[in-house]
Amino acid sequence: MNESSFLHGKVLKRSLPIFQSTPPADALGPKRLALPQGELANIYDGQEGIRYIACIELREGTVRGNHWHQVKEEQIYVVSGKLLLVAQEGESGQQISVELQPGDLAFIAPGVAHALKTLVAGQAIEFSKNRFNPADVQRVKLV
Repeated sequence: MNESSFLHGKVLKRSLPIFQSTPPADALGPKRLALPQGELANIYDGQEGIRYIACIELREGTVRGNHWHQVKEEQIYVVSGKLLLVAQEGESGQQISVELQPGDLAFIAPGVAHALKTLVAGQAIEFSKNRFNPADVQRVKLV
């Protein structure tokens, strides 16, 4: 798995490996399987349960997010399309921009402001071990 770390590990980008047949026994964790009946993407395989999941329609030229969470961590898997993830660490103010494409899985830690700008229309899935709480959404303008 190709993984990049940003903002001192508070934002991670993983390009999930894709296998054309049964993966080897040591291929643990998230991965993609290119099967005759279509792709199967294993985007989460962890000890903790998922308490929040959402399907996201990505319309070209639009922006989602522009907020941060004190408690909720997020993971975003890009099914189709292309996104620009803009993230800013609260403590240092350091900002990064990372392009996400199909098969990429992004992790965003609590306290990191983030926005998703759609470059190419598509679909994504957002999930978290934390439940969604509207009081945990703190608005900020990044994009």
